[in-house]
Amino acid sequence: MEMVKRAVNFGCVLLVLTIALTGAANAQDSNYWSTAYGTRSQLLGGVVIGSPGDISSVFYNPGALALAGPTELLLAGNAYQYQKISVDNGAGPGRTLASSSVGTVPSLFAGEIPLARENRIAYSFLTRRSMDMELERRTTEGVESLVPIANPVFAASEIQLRQHFSESWYGMTWAHLLSPTIGVGISPFVVARSQNTRGALLAEGQDAAGNVAVGSLSREFDYLHFGLLARVGLSGVRDSLTWGVTVTTPNLSVMGSGNTQYNTTLTDQTGTIGNVIGADYEQDLDAEYRTPFGAGAGASYGWGKTRLHAAVDWNAEVSSYTVMDIPEFTVSTPGGDSTVHIVISERLDAVLNWGIGIEQRFGPTWAGYASYHTDLSGRNPDDAPGGSMTHWDLNHVTIGTTMRVKRSDFAFGLTGAFGKEPVTALANQPEGGSTPSNLVTKVTMLTVVVGWKISF
Repeated sequence: MEMVKRAVNFGCVLLVLTIALTGAANAQDSNYWSTAYGTRSQLLGGVVIGSPGDISSVFYNPGALALAGPTELLLAGNAYQYQKISVDNGAGPGRTLASSSVGTVPSLFAGEIPLARENRIAYSFLTRRSMDMELERRTTEGVESLVPIANPVFAASEIQLRQHFSESWYGMTWAHLLSPTIGVGISPFVVARSQNTRGALLAEGQDAAGNVAVGSLSREFDYLHFGLLARVGLSGVRDSLTWGVTVTTPNLSVMGSGNTQYNTTLTDQTGTIGNVIGADYEQDLDAEYRTPFGAGAGASYGWGKTRLHAAVDWNAEVSSYTVMDIPEFTVSTPGGDSTVHIVISERLDAVLNWGIGIEQRFGPTWAGYASYHTDLSGRNPDDAPGGSMTHWDLNHVTIGTTMRVKRSDFAFGLTGAFGKEPVTALANQPEGGSTPSNLVTKVTMLTVVVGWKISF
């Protein structure tokens, strides 16, 4: 009976660690406000839906572009991010599985095509979400509970989690001046979403009699999807008050395809369970990716050299849908063949976020900024992992400054975001399976903002 439980637990460990590790890596995957764009807008944390417009309006509020100042080109808007990911007890009881990295987080590239004052056309490219991460752990200590053999005198394990994804938006913006104080605009975007996720666990053990058991589990899927969506905005100004509202359509699927790789192997010399083997490799499966309907509103008010900004952003529920449906395949066991059917699905709850920011001008060419906004996850923690695997409720704080030198605006700032998430037991877990206890994933993100914008 102990041997059976260990074999079942072996599969459960991989699934739980995939939830924990991918959750840490995928901190943006079910969140909507993890990235800000532009120079001044980045330092305000994106709390600019109803604020005076610049070239970043192509994303935040296309209507505000009609009220913006001179033609602009955002030549650089990169953010350099330090990220630390850790899983308490992820490498065994009392052992933390951790990884840290420093990389470039692409932001927004945008420019304007000069036309008549009443109609303005702009182009833009932005990275809505992205991650490039690998977590690995190899050890021969403290992993006796992971190996599929009873009372091992030797145990070793390898854990791997790889998560790469990118969601890029390519768009054009049209903005029209309805009156000297009101602008309307629309930004249609092509959305390209690519994702690759792999989780693998290799565990091997030997007992006192010299019997060996080796178990290997790997799960991997990748896909590329193209869709269309649009952001529509209305913006206005009255004396020291500015305001704005936006609507974002769900994406219209154009095409998508993906691949899957699944492999399960257990070699058991004790004969207690026997050998288990099964694999399936599929290519060119239909793939689906959906984004929610969204709406936002914001305002700003200025007095003297100070301006206060505020915004709310709501994203509707995404009903359950199938990302990829893997055809049935067979796993051979001593008790007979077993048919396996895997469906990768996705569902997101409605989310309401809010934020505030303050802008202080210290002179005609120098200003300081501070902001705070929530970044709640749309994923229900009770749902099984699927297209997204994390439930992070993050809080973002940003400080920074802008300086104007002739026609150029330079922005420098720092953003901090922190979160942690206990890993709950698996739903519909096999009888005899157990979840590793006290698994807690933690993420720390520190982002250095560097922006450069030029006016013509």
